[in-house]
Amino acid sequence: MLPRIPECYGGKLLAMARSANPQLPTRWAVICLLLCLGLQGRPGFAADGSPSVLRPPPADVQRQTLLATVARMDRGNAAGGDVYFVGFAGYGEQKIFRKEAELAQRIFGARFATANRSLLLVNDIRDRQTYALATFENLRVALNAIGRRMHADRDTLVLMLTSHGNDEDGIAITNGKMPEDALSPEDLAKILNESHIRWRVIVVSACYSGIFIPVLKNDSTLIMTAADARHSSFGCDDTRDLTYFGEALLKDTLPHACSLNQAYTDTARIIRQREADEGDIHSNPRLFVGPAMQARLPQLDAAAAHSCTAQPSQPPARH
Repeated sequence: MLPRIPECYGGKLLAMARSANPQLPTRWAVICLLLCLGLQGRPGFAADGSPSVLRPPPADVQRQTLLATVARMDRGNAAGGDVYFVGFAGYGEQKIFRKEAELAQRIFGARFATANRSLLLVNDIRDRQTYALATFENLRVALNAIGRRMHADRDTLVLMLTSHGNDEDGIAITNGKMPEDALSPEDLAKILNESHIRWRVIVVSACYSGIFIPVLKNDSTLIMTAADARHSSFGCDDTRDLTYFGEALLKDTLPHACSLNQAYTDTARIIRQREADEGDIHSNPRLFVGPAMQARLPQLDAAAAHSCTAQPSQPPARH
């Protein structure tokens, strides 16, 4: 189903209106969604005008491609374990989510040396060929294959989800006229548990993404979300390359932070200041770190020690 409250100008409008009247009728959600989609070009046309990039490979071909990609990943033997990265850009009508997932792949790749242990699942109405589609089944196939390849006792998965979201269904999975879906916290928990991946760093960049924490939290998981379970996050229109959360985390803090905890703290501070400056309702990013993961983080963060700064970064000037 369509996301009720898009993370964009329409979502900002609805969040502001609901602060004054929490019982706004459903038609406001439709209006705000149309505002979001109105920012887009005509669906069904590729950026280069070629219709061929709009036709995705058959599902079985995508499955085989994913399995082959995982089979080629380096199976490291670092004593402290290696890191694998999966990015999932669920909302195909806007390029910003693809851009955010691609940047996350590069930033986490530089931080944790995941360049040869990473893949992207992307919905993009302008291009359905470059990446396997961001679907429930493709995510299940990819994580199951990675789980079989990992050293279960010491390797870590970083999973970055970016899309629109709402407080009931999780994150949106849309791709033009292809069937719409959603990835709920329960869906993701099922996939992760089936994969037998123990050590998990999960980042969710979407409105209401705090709903993922109660369902996914466990002893060996870190979960970072763009908002709490009751609020929208902002900055998703296609005049931008990144959402507010994605920009603060992936561009402003993570490349220089000495730890994931520091990256979250600095990210939350930057976003809160930006929202205050722009008169937005606060999105309230959230962080959960399980006790076993907290004990393991110094070892995981040691890989980034060469690029970190001792002092928290200052928020960049916004013009």
